Amino acid sequence: MNPQIEEILKGSYDLHVHASPDSGAERRLDALDTARYAYEAEMAGFALKSHEYPTTPLAYVLNQMYPGLNVAGAIALNRAVGGLNARAVEVSASLGARVVWMPTFDAHAGRSRAGGDSGITITDGDGHLKSEIRDILDIIKEHDMVLASGHVSPAEAITLFREARNKGITRMIATHPGGIATMDEHREMASLGAYLEHTFLSCMPDRARLSVPELVATLRELGTEQCVITTDFGQWMNPPAAEGMRMAIAALLGAGMEASEVATLVKGNPNQLIN
Repeated sequence: MNPQIEEILKGSYDLHVHASPDSGAERRLDALDTARYAYEAEMAGFALKSHEYPTTPLAYVLNQMYPGLNVAGAIALNRAVGGLNARAVEVSASLGARVVWMPTFDAHAGRSRAGGDSGITITDGDGHLKSEIRDILDIIKEHDMVLASGHVSPAEAITLFREARNKGITRMIATHPGGIATMDEHREMASLGAYLEHTFLSCMPDRARLSVPELVATLRELGTEQCVITTDFGQWMNPPAAEGMRMAIAALLGAGMEASEVATLVKGNPNQLIN
C-alpha cells in the first residue's frame, strides 16, 4: 500500500454513500459491510444516503457496532417520505439525522433532464421558495443539520442557499452540480456558503462524465477551500465506497494535486461539515 494514500484515507469522511437495502437499484454491499470496510480503512465515517427511506436508525446501529466510526443518518425528500414533509424531517432530526437532501430522484429538474414526468419543485411559479421549504430550513437550523441541494435545478439551489444563509444555516452542500450548473452558478453557490460536491463516480467507466484531469482542472479553477470529494458509490459494478475513496485519493495525487489539497477535499472540509 502507498503510505501517502493511506495517511490521507485515514480520518477521511465520505458525504455520499449508498448501500442496500434499496428497492430502486442493485447495490454492491449492504450497510453493514459498507461500514465494515470504512472501519477497517480507519476512515472517520460516511453519510448513508437512500433515495427512499430515512437512514438514521440504520446509522445508529452501525455506530454501536463500530465504535469510533461516524455514520451519519440522512433523509432525502422524495415522494416515499411524503416529499417536502417537514414532519418527516423533524422526526429524523429528533433521532439524530445529520443530513437533509432536497428531492433527488423525484426532483422535477432531475426528472426533466432524464426525460421523465413532472416531479417536485422547491420553488413556486414566481421562483420563491415554497412555505414547506422554509419550515424545513427552520428545523435544519434548530438542529444544526447539513442541508444538501439534491437534484433540484441550479436556480432552485441558489435560491435555497440564499434563504438558508439568511436563516443562519452554515452547513450546506451543492449536490454534484458538475455538468449541470455553469461555473458562474458554482461560484455563486460557493459565495453563499455552500460546499461544492464532486463525486468520484463521475470519473468511473460506467458514467465517464469527466476524466480525472478534467476534475482536477475544475477543482483548481474553483479552489479546494469550498469543495469536497465524495464517492457516491454503492452501485453493484463499483468497489466498496471505502475503496472508492482510496481510488479517488490515488487518482487526484496521480493527476498532480498536492497531498494537502487532497486532504482538504476528503478530510478537512467534509469533517468540518458533518461534525
